[in-house]
Amino acid sequence: MLRLFKNFIVIYKIVLMKKILILLLCFATCSIVYAQTETKITWDYPVKPGMEEWNQLITEKERIEALQVPDNILASLSSKEIVDLCITFPAFGYFTAYNTPQEGFSIMFDRFNIFKHLLLRKDAGKSLIIVYKDAGMSGFKTMPYPNDFWSIKLDYLELMLTQKEILQSLTLAEKIELLQEAKLKYIEKINNDTFSSLPSVLFTTRIIASILDIEEYQGLNTFAKKTNNNPIY
Repeated sequence: MLRLFKNFIVIYKIVLMKKILILLLCFATCSIVYAQTETKITWDYPVKPGMEEWNQLITEKERIEALQVPDNILASLSSKEIVDLCITFPAFGYFTAYNTPQEGFSIMFDRFNIFKHLLLRKDAGKSLIIVYKDAGMSGFKTMPYPNDFWSIKLDYLELMLTQKEILQSLTLAEKIELLQEAKLKYIEKINNDTFSSLPSVLFTTRIIASILDIEEYQGLNTFAKKTNNNPIY
């Protein structure tokens, strides 16, 4: 009986060690995957506002030229990296200088080649949703993007997501995901002193309105229910 008990202890220890090894392997694998998917800026704008080189630029044409990404760099970047450069674009507040945010954004898309390439990448919208979900009321929660002038940057991100080309590139499931996130952002904004003003809230509601303009509202709700998501309303 004693021998049987000792054998049981030995077997139990072996099984326990195997479980520990499997658990450690899982942690190691997760760490590797996380390291591979972690946001890393592989190229950066060499001249930015605030730099001495920027202050030496005299004309608007020179400043616009300084923020162009070289064609060979653009050709080598993944869609995710294109999104990274849009999020870290040094003049992201450029759109605020015009009569309406959309007018300013349209001019940005016309003048800066990074945005033209963004619209050409059919899977860029998926990466933008991931970035949007990481955006809080005081900055990005985990992603290593700069949080300077955050209220304007969040408006800029939401305005980017309302562009027709971006929305049309999303699957129906991705549109549902974006709608649900915009709904959460709306609730967060109206309860936050920095974002509770009407202009800021409108950037969020524009995402919802833009998607509903593309897709039939009842059709989206039916899909949401079938996929165990909450209804849009």
